[in-house]
Amino acid sequence: MTKTDITETRQAVLYMCRMTFRTMALSLIIAYTIIFVVLAVKTADAATLKPEAIVSGNIVRISDLFEDISTKQDAVIGNAPSPGQSVILNARTLNRIASVYGLKWEAASPTEQIVVKSLIQTISTDEISAVIKKNLESRGVNGKFTIALNNVAPTLSIPADVPATAEVAQMTYTAGRDVFTAVVVSPSVSNPLKTITVSGLIEKTISVPVLSSSAKAGDIIGSTDIEWTDIAARHMVNDTIIDADDLIGKTPVRMVEANAPVRIRDIKSPQLVARGDEILLQFNQRGLMLTAKGKAMQNGAEGDVIRVMNLSGNQSLRGAVTGSKIVSIQ
Repeated sequence: MTKTDITETRQAVLYMCRMTFRTMALSLIIAYTIIFVVLAVKTADAATLKPEAIVSGNIVRISDLFEDISTKQDAVIGNAPSPGQSVILNARTLNRIASVYGLKWEAASPTEQIVVKSLIQTISTDEISAVIKKNLESRGVNGKFTIALNNVAPTLSIPADVPATAEVAQMTYTAGRDVFTAVVVSPSVSNPLKTITVSGLIEKTISVPVLSSSAKAGDIIGSTDIEWTDIAARHMVNDTIIDADDLIGKTPVRMVEANAPVRIRDIKSPQLVARGDEILLQFNQRGLMLTAKGKAMQNGAEGDVIRVMNLSGNQSLRGAVTGSKIVSIQ
């Protein structure tokens, strides 16, 4: 074999090696690509069971139970539990759901399960009362009033995906009477998902002044000590104070509690003169005011007529208390 033959043979072998390597590399790339695609498709198709299913509407969907599903697989599988309730789907049921809807999922054990809970929102007793009161006002019940429901704290529980509102669907009320019966629905009359019937009384109220904090005998009541509250008219007694001016400047006869209606007999004018006090006597004679020193023979509040002694002549007189240690002799 000549040198030329040897050279050509070597070149041919090297070319074949290079081609073989390129072919193997390309084959490996294609193989890895296929494996990656298969695994990716398998992973994409594989669904994962959620730890818990929280439903806010009236239906349960595949996506409420499983993660990693396609939009096409997200079908409705049934009605949601009643608001505030829950149901348990066991492994057998979940396997059946996965099979029917083409999910790549299978229970890992016979004990696998998921709890489906329905979210709720609650229309409170106060909100129900407000809706009824507004309806009564539209029917001509005027003035200040509250309503007292006979039901024990009625509420309405509705799904979380509807408006948290309520309306009166029916009202039984006779003008001039203090009783009513109402059918309240939520969220609206046009969409009555929940209904409750309540009855109660209409309480006419009156605003009265009350003390913002408790006061004891000797405390002088000022304007800053007074607040206002509404009380049922039927609970009013004849001597309940309804004018704040009748409280200002007075003192309790005994302890008066805060935020409680005050009766006339609970207060009095504060004592301005004490028996034995040296006082100023004022004499008003034909428009001329004369004064003298005196001594109180009795205790006296503003306006009280008491006995006094004119110290200049030891003369016993009677006069009205007009100020602190001041008595006016007429």
